[in-house]
Amino acid sequence: MAYDEETGTIRDVFVVERPAGTSLSDSSSPGGISALLRDAANVLAGHAVLYPADAKLDEIRAEAREEGRQEGIANGVVIGVAATVAAAALGAVAVKAAPHIKSKLNGLRSKLNRKPEDTAETGPLQAVPEPPATKDEEPPRRGRHLHVA
Repeated sequence: MAYDEETGTIRDVFVVERPAGTSLSDSSSPGGISALLRDAANVLAGHAVLYPADAKLDEIRAEAREEGRQEGIANGVVIGVAATVAAAALGAVAVKAAPHIKSKLNGLRSKLNRKPEDTAETGPLQAVPEPPATKDEEPPRRGRHLHVA
């Protein structure tokens, strides 16, 4: 309740209950409405029922919270189902791809584990001198020829 000292009036907050298809009448006070009900043809149809807003607002808030919880639960279920489907699809792809990935990794590992030829230990290639020929042996011939009989 609010008391307006200038006009000497009290203002209360109410929740209005009225039948569907009706509207509240305009008040003689600018911007106000009255509890009189009018139908679509603007014919007087009765009075609206007013309820104190405190109790009704508490009820409306409780209903809104419950609806919010239900929406939150529904959203959580949808998100959970979507995540489960995505995880299952990802798992199926991983199972199918695992052998191919494993073979590629094993091939890469074998390439990395191969030892390069150690040229540092032997040094650069050098010509090895031929042993000197003895008196009984002929020196080896440089050219090779194929004789056909």
